[in-house]
Amino acid sequence: MARNRESVTRKHRNTPAADRHDIFEERHNHRDLNRSMDRDMNQGVGEHTRHRRQLLVEIFDRDREERDETDLSCSEDEHFNEEDYCWYWDEKSKSNDVNVQNCGTEAYFHPDYSCGTAAIRGNRQFREGEEHYWEVQMSSAVYGTDMMIGIGASSVDLDRYKSQFCSIIGKDTDSWGISYFGTLHHNGKSKDYTKKFERGAIIGCHLDLWKGTLSFYKNGKPLGIAFDGLLGKKLFPMISSTAARTKMKLLCSHKTGFSLQYLCCKEISKHIPSSQTNALDSLPLPNGLKRYISWRMDWVLKLNNPRTTSRSAGVGPRRKRIRRY
Repeated sequence: MARNRESVTRKHRNTPAADRHDIFEERHNHRDLNRSMDRDMNQGVGEHTRHRRQLLVEIFDRDREERDETDLSCSEDEHFNEEDYCWYWDEKSKSNDVNVQNCGTEAYFHPDYSCGTAAIRGNRQFREGEEHYWEVQMSSAVYGTDMMIGIGASSVDLDRYKSQFCSIIGKDTDSWGISYFGTLHHNGKSKDYTKKFERGAIIGCHLDLWKGTLSFYKNGKPLGIAFDGLLGKKLFPMISSTAARTKMKLLCSHKTGFSLQYLCCKEISKHIPSSQTNALDSLPLPNGLKRYISWRMDWVLKLNNPRTTSRSAGVGPRRKRIRRY
């Protein structure tokens, strides 16, 4: 570098006075040109980056809109039998942070992040004199302030605690719920009931609107009556969650009227041998009546005789066609 500097100085000394500034002016112009090119390049990179970011945002928004539009569609791998459901989760009666998926059987809470409590109701009101049974599976991770299953009146404001983390089902006098911690909630009070729920747990709910009671089951095991005094109220099924990216799946929702038929099935189920895998096989009934019971009252037999139900699952949906008698 010293030799190069001496050479430039020697050339500058031997250059006529009138032309000496040209060498330095040329070097100065070359430096300005390089700075200008660098500035233009940086501006181009910035514009390219901004354009790329905007393109990614548009793609993400478009994919999200398409996903929201197809949330209610049934996946090809999803086993779905309409006979297992008398109601579904209601797309029109939910918090903003809940997406309804899989033909209305699954609720997806807080898809992005959670800043409060979200809840959803079923699309059918329970009528007095009816017997209802439904099962909800904790189909995702179970965590957070609370994840709940229960019932409530239409007067319960699902968005009231959208900015707070709380146990919304049972926080007032118009709702009754069970927490994943195993506690019962009503009128702002809680009490111990069972052990904590884990991922994959199946929670059964039996609402008897002839007696006005609500009982729960865990993986097919009866937990006993949780609430009573429920007659004369306009009730709906409810679930809620405060945790981000959590799901609850409705496995089945059955109903029947309180009748002699229901009482007979309930009483018969108590005498079915525990070794009998199919409850109807042991009954001396005509084949036509067996087929009818399989479609309409099978859940009553299983519900009132837990010995015939696997401990790892509840009544559940019918994955296959019923046996032909």
